Amino acid sequence: MTTETVNAAENAAGVVEKKRIGGIKGLIKKYENLGYKAKKKIMHFISRIFVYFVLIEMAFLFILPFIYIFSTSLMTSQDYMDPTVQYIPTTVNWDNFVKAFQALDYIPSFFNSLGTSLLSAIFQTLSCALIGYSLGRYKFRFRNIVFILVVLVLLIPPQVMILASYGLWATLSLVNTWGPVVLPAVFGLGLRGALFVMIYMYFFQRIPPVLDDSARIDGAGPVRVFGQIMLPLVKSAIAIVFIFSFVWHWNDNYEAPTYMYLEGKQTLQPRLANIRNYFNKYATSQMMSELDRALSEPMLFAGCLMVMFPVLLVYIFGQKQLAAGIERIGVIE
Repeated sequence: MTTETVNAAENAAGVVEKKRIGGIKGLIKKYENLGYKAKKKIMHFISRIFVYFVLIEMAFLFILPFIYIFSTSLMTSQDYMDPTVQYIPTTVNWDNFVKAFQALDYIPSFFNSLGTSLLSAIFQTLSCALIGYSLGRYKFRFRNIVFILVVLVLLIPPQVMILASYGLWATLSLVNTWGPVVLPAVFGLGLRGALFVMIYMYFFQRIPPVLDDSARIDGAGPVRVFGQIMLPLVKSAIAIVFIFSFVWHWNDNYEAPTYMYLEGKQTLQPRLANIRNYFNKYATSQMMSELDRALSEPMLFAGCLMVMFPVLLVYIFGQKQLAAGIERIGVIE
């Protein structure tokens, strides 16, 4: 390449750069000559583009794991071990769901999870409402001490009391039944019960006292005031407590497996570990190698989807009430 050719290329590049800079300066001058309303519309449009870009990026970060789990659950062992196959399998393998269904013993495990989660959520929603109402609306002796005890229950991890709790339920012959999971919820001591009491207390404290006085003047008793006046005013709190209680009990991988460990009594969460044992039956050796574990990943992801699906349905159908409740907390604050 001659010197003249190099100089010509540099001159052409310089001309292009000058035109680009001139075009940018021209746009800036046009923007400066616009009126106030036009500038406001342009800035609003640019800000909306930026907001949507950030929201799409954040949504992608949250959705990407679900996409990966779903695509992997449809892969064959060959596709999963092939580094050239990323998210779209060459062959859709529905057999992973069939094997995961059998390994999870899905029907009885599903009803164990559904029964313990649904009953606990219902009882916890009612019992924590009563406790939160009494702490939020009534002034009685040792009220502050009771509130401190509620906070302590929230701070103490359940692992500290698991031996004493297991001994209690074993003495009552309730091990391997729904009792150790459901009965504490009846008395407001279920999973995260203290947190739900504080949520109700927060909502009830911000209801004007004149409503209680008006109801009592009209002849309403404490039960009627609570059931007909107070509860309808905290529908947002009821939705929050019920959804969170159901989801947390469904995803519980500590207390329920501790009390319900016999075959046919387990919930879905602890049975996910059985998928690898189920795959081991089809492996060439008795002890699973690293390759065998890798080949069992698509079946494991299929099982994860089957366990997550009911919780996703709860969030989908309850997201409006959940968002309204969280928004209500912000408005009150």
